[in-house]
Amino acid sequence: MINWPNGKKFAFTIFDDTDNSMIDNIYPVYQFLSSCDIKTTKSVWVYSSRDFFTGKCLEDPEYLEYVRTLQNDGFEIASHGVGSGQFTRQEIVDGVEKFKQLLGFYPYIHANHARNSDLIYWGHKRFTFPMKWLYRLVQKRSYYGDLEGSDYFWGDIAKKHIKYMRNRTFRGINTGKYDQIMPYIEPAKIKCANYWFSSSDGHTVEEFNDLTTKENLDKLEQESGFCIVYTHFASGFVNEEGELNHTFQTNIRDLSRRNGWFVPVGELLDFLLKTDGRGKAASYRDLLKLDRSWIMERISKRFTYGR
Repeated sequence: MINWPNGKKFAFTIFDDTDNSMIDNIYPVYQFLSSCDIKTTKSVWVYSSRDFFTGKCLEDPEYLEYVRTLQNDGFEIASHGVGSGQFTRQEIVDGVEKFKQLLGFYPYIHANHARNSDLIYWGHKRFTFPMKWLYRLVQKRSYYGDLEGSDYFWGDIAKKHIKYMRNRTFRGINTGKYDQIMPYIEPAKIKCANYWFSSSDGHTVEEFNDLTTKENLDKLEQESGFCIVYTHFASGFVNEEGELNHTFQTNIRDLSRRNGWFVPVGELLDFLLKTDGRGKAASYRDLLKLDRSWIMERISKRFTYGR
């Protein structure tokens, strides 16, 4: 049980992955969240996409202005890498500096994106033995963001500027029940990363709505827990007519009427870092437990959603 600030019963926040985000397909979401006084975290790219992913970036003046408006309204802006596709070390270094130049600060939180070669500790390197070995058999792709000397290495920059990186995602609403040590340090990854955190799965509007039902919110409140939803607001939350999903609105209204602490991801993680039992170096046993839970959750999701 965590004693939340100001007598709150639980905590809830969202990390919005910027994949395919335009102003039109996310504006109604953030407008609604703001009206409910729920402040969350939005990730961004600095450069335009170089592969099949769509979405605006900070180089687009109109989008940059919108991101700054969100920032001024209390939403947190995070990193999803400098862009979608392949970017060299120098481009990444320049991109991180451009992030600061345009927004006034270095990225505090980062989530790896898709299959960029510059991903840090991704693929089989996300896990510990034996999951690390098993994952390598299935997924052969390699990532080089943490490999010094690589054309895609930027681990030294991430270590210097980024405080929190996301790793595993689980299907339950109480993220803290799955990951009881986050934010945590992984000793084997200390060279290029500071703290790691987990999240709850709200990948598309379907998963998000299933996660935030009244029954699940009741459970989160009763357990005095916390939820960090990882989602993509560009994935079905707003239809082609610009209308916000009705079930999403119902669930968020229910959430906003409860005695919860609704702050961006960084603020929540900073608070957890000061909580007893958190912010320490994860043991092999800790990481093995997270790996086991993660694989069971992935199998369950495959049967439920087919993805």
